[in-house]
Amino acid sequence: MSSTGSTNVDLLTRLREDAACAPIVRAAMIQTAGRGQRGRTWQSLPGDSLTFSLAYVMPGGPAELAGLSLATGVAVVEGLSDLPLSAPQALGLKWPNDVLLRGGKLAGILIETVPAGPGRIGVVIGIGVNLRQVGDVATRIDGASASAAPAVETTDGARTTAAVPATPPAALETVLAEPDMSSVLIALVQRLSDMLTRFAEHGFGAFREDWETMHAYRDTPIRLIEHGRDLLHGVALGVDEKGGLRVATTEGERTIASGEVSVRLLDSTAYGGSGRHR
Repeated sequence: MSSTGSTNVDLLTRLREDAACAPIVRAAMIQTAGRGQRGRTWQSLPGDSLTFSLAYVMPGGPAELAGLSLATGVAVVEGLSDLPLSAPQALGLKWPNDVLLRGGKLAGILIETVPAGPGRIGVVIGIGVNLRQVGDVATRIDGASASAAPAVETTDGARTTAAVPATPPAALETVLAEPDMSSVLIALVQRLSDMLTRFAEHGFGAFREDWETMHAYRDTPIRLIEHGRDLLHGVALGVDEKGGLRVATTEGERTIASGEVSVRLLDSTAYGGSGRHR
């Protein structure tokens, strides 16, 4: 369609009215009230980005959706890799749901749910992909807001960060000449449809190995930021069976499950460990 407020809102409304409508995809050239994490809103511009949502009804409840955002990231990377990219190996994933291209943020993911009857849950997956370098819908769709600036001490002794984007945007046009919105949409929807079918049957376990292969920050020093404050520093390892991020710290291994935590690269000199960025 040419324009709508939010494709996620549109499909959530459809699912509430009739869960039998799923699976269904809704894409828009322009979104005037797109939704991001923590209630942020944004607008998309025609031609600069691809923004769409996919609705699906899954068996079970919220607990069965653990790791779905990570599995979605795997499907997005696979779908983009199906296109004639000049450097498909430059794609990667950052926990929990960022798709990177040469370290920059290429795509963002937002997942919302709604009840769909006994033993079922309606899922709406919203995705934004930067097609051209003019816009940055990928960052807006999942509301990344942590900082690349050094941490500073607050009056209570906690470290906090300025609310500026830490991960620069990336655009598909740098690896795909004249990216066509329809072709990109078809490639992604095909992979997402396959992913949802497998996830409904096997859960995140069917995607864990692929996610770790695509993990851009594996064995790399990172900082984790929650509500603008440093939560911990360590080395990113991998993910557990539910999609939680495993981090090696000076006090032992920690597993982070909260989607409210942002991951940022940490200068290796600031942490007593070594790492690499693939």
